[in-house]
Amino acid sequence: MIQDIGAHKFDLTYGQPEAQDHDYVLYMKNNQTLLRRKADSSYEIPCFADFPNEKAELKANAYYLFAIDHMKYYYVTDMKHGEENGFEFCKTPVFRTMTPMYQAFAGITATQIHRWKESRQYCGRCGRKTEDSKKERALVCPNCGQTEYPKISPAVIVAITNGDKIVMSRYRVSSNPYRGYALIAGFVEIGETFEDTVRREVMEEVGLKVKNIRYYKSQPWAFSDTEMIGFFAE
Repeated sequence: MIQDIGAHKFDLTYGQPEAQDHDYVLYMKNNQTLLRRKADSSYEIPCFADFPNEKAELKANAYYLFAIDHMKYYYVTDMKHGEENGFEFCKTPVFRTMTPMYQAFAGITATQIHRWKESRQYCGRCGRKTEDSKKERALVCPNCGQTEYPKISPAVIVAITNGDKIVMSRYRVSSNPYRGYALIAGFVEIGETFEDTVRREVMEEVGLKVKNIRYYKSQPWAFSDTEMIGFFAE
C-alpha cells in the first residue's frame, strides 16, 4: 500500500521551518505536478536547488507540508519554471508507480493538501478570502473566524469471502484509469457506522447480504481524499 514506506518516518507536525536548498518543492497546476524526468524516463520530486534562478523567491513563499526522516517537503503556488530542461507536468496517477515508495507517498499526499487549499480559498460562510492558520494546518477566515481543515472522507473497502472464494468487481466508470479487478468499496454516509456502510455498499453493488463483518486495517488514500477502512465479511 502506498503509505508503506518501510523504515522511513512520516512526520506531519505542523510548523514553518526555514527551507533549505536540498529540501523538496512541489508545484501543481491544472491537477498536474511538476517533476524532474530522469535518464531512465522515471520521475522524481525536485529540490529548491534545481531552480537556481528563483529558489530564493520560492523559499520565501513556500508552505511547509511535512517531513520524511530528515527530508522536508514544501508546496508553492507560483513558479516561473515550466516544462523545460528535463522537467514535466505529470498527472496524479504517476505516483502509483513512482519509486522509491516514500517519494510516491510524499507526492500524492502533497496533491491532497493542494486540492484542499485550492478548494477553500474563500470562506464558505461569508465569502472572504481565507488565510493560513498560524498555529495549525488549517485555513481561517479573517472576517468571521470560520476554520477549514484538510478534507478527509471516510470510506470502507471489504473483502467478501465465501469459503475459499472472494468477490471481486470491475469499475463501470469509463473515466477511472484503473481497469483491473477491485474489492467492493464506498463512502460512508451521514449517520452510518462503518459496518452499516459495508452492508449498504455490498447490497447496492452486488446485491448480497453479508455477516461476520470484521475490521482488518486502515490506510490513507490521497488520490480521492479518502481514509480507507478495510473489513472482511462473509
